[in-house]
Amino acid sequence: MSLLTASRTAQSPLVAEFSFGRDDTIVNTSGAIVDFGLTNTAATTAVIIPLPPGATVLSGFLNVTEAFDAATYAVTIGDTTDPDRYLTTADRKGVAKTPLVPTGYVGVGENIVIVFTAADACVATGLAKVVVEYIVEGRANEVQVA
Repeated sequence: MSLLTASRTAQSPLVAEFSFGRDDTIVNTSGAIVDFGLTNTAATTAVIIPLPPGATVLSGFLNVTEAFDAATYAVTIGDTTDPDRYLTTADRKGVAKTPLVPTGYVGVGENIVIVFTAADACVATGLAKVVVEYIVEGRANEVQVA
């Protein structure tokens, strides 16, 4: 048995952002280059934020700043193990800020993924951003005075 002492270290949360528009392209998880709805209307999964082992998502949001001009624009946000861990599928075409739901899950290096499907082509509008705030287990960047 060891004698434990109060923690004197702390870390700042890390914040990662991923912005995208309907005509931007990304390499999906199958290795194909696809757009975010300009011509691509297939269900698409892509890694958008790499996370290190030991990462725990604290908060985050999907912010649609310019409506996607498709009949529907379904979005799910999760990780490579559970694609809807933080945001379940729903129509997210309208301008809105939707919070992610952190689960307390401590990852082993799974990356944040987005799964999106445009019901039809987004020919004129569509802009959004995903923001994720997280900490990494065992990391410290400050010493607190006791």
